[in-house]
Amino acid sequence: MSQHPGKGYRKVSAHRPEPDTPIKHEPLRAAQSALDSDGSPGRVFASLGHLGIIGGMSPTPPEPSGPARWRKPVAAAAVFSLAVLAVAADVAQLSDFSTRILRALLVAVLVTGLLYLVIKVWQFYFVQKVKELRGQLADEALRVKSARATLQNCLEAIERISDRERPLFAETLEVTVGIGENDNADLIVERRVTTAKPLVTNRTMRPIVPVHSEQIASLESICLTAHRNDGKITLIPLREQINKLKIWLVFDPPISSRSEWRVEYHPKGLWRPFRERGFDSLGWDDRLQSPNGRPSAFTSFTVTFRFPAGDEKPTLKERNEYGQLMACSQNADRTWEITWRDDEPAGRRYDWDFAQSQQNAQNQ
Repeated sequence: MSQHPGKGYRKVSAHRPEPDTPIKHEPLRAAQSALDSDGSPGRVFASLGHLGIIGGMSPTPPEPSGPARWRKPVAAAAVFSLAVLAVAADVAQLSDFSTRILRALLVAVLVTGLLYLVIKVWQFYFVQKVKELRGQLADEALRVKSARATLQNCLEAIERISDRERPLFAETLEVTVGIGENDNADLIVERRVTTAKPLVTNRTMRPIVPVHSEQIASLESICLTAHRNDGKITLIPLREQINKLKIWLVFDPPISSRSEWRVEYHPKGLWRPFRERGFDSLGWDDRLQSPNGRPSAFTSFTVTFRFPAGDEKPTLKERNEYGQLMACSQNADRTWEITWRDDEPAGRRYDWDFAQSQQNAQNQ
């Protein structure tokens, strides 16, 4: 166009910068030579990048740390704007554009540089904020890990102390074993009457939990609750493992004479094998040694088994022939109850085998 202006075109002389204008002509001439040689825009940008006008063409070094990082987005935006402005000015020298078009082009270049600057600043802030949050998260994770380790050490110390102490009390225990018609209906109730000798502030217990499935036993999973007639009981889990659960009970106020209390829980699916095959077993370890030398702190131990409704009478037997069967009866709702009792507990292990006809299990 500049060599052969046709009809309707008029040649416009390019604006010449003043001597103090910071724009240099050397890179522009190099870019013009590249454009004149084969007309490829790639050679124009390659020339500018070789001369350092477009810094983004070369790999950038790692960002410095600290406040110096704020200079990088500004410098990058300035270099980008100057490069685009240089290319636009050089193209304007090679072409015929009106002053209005040049002004619009200049405004577009400035707006582009400003947007680039805003984006880089926002990106820098976002990256710094993410790094800061990651650092805070790592610190909090270390604190949580330390707190968990401290808590576990405390629970293990409490468990060791409780296992070493002999119970300073005498107690009667009545356990009701409810075999439900489904997994959610299984129920265990332990009623205790504790006589302090001389004071009971806390103790531990091991609830009955399923052992036929690999699952972690916890207070929440069995919905355990405790009730005391003359005070309250605080429950703290000491050990929550697969098929194992141990709880620390704290009495407030402490038991100083005679106190009645009970725990009730629903070990879901405890008697599922019984419902599937018609027979099952239950074991109980009497580990409470009396301080006066007796092998057991229990003065009486009673267990009542409640079976689902059916026409066939269930059977129950203590494997070692400890204790004796007290009664076997059917209620108005066709459920069955068998009561077993030991009036002379001696720190033994009890194992009960019980069964009910498979026809009853199928009718459920």
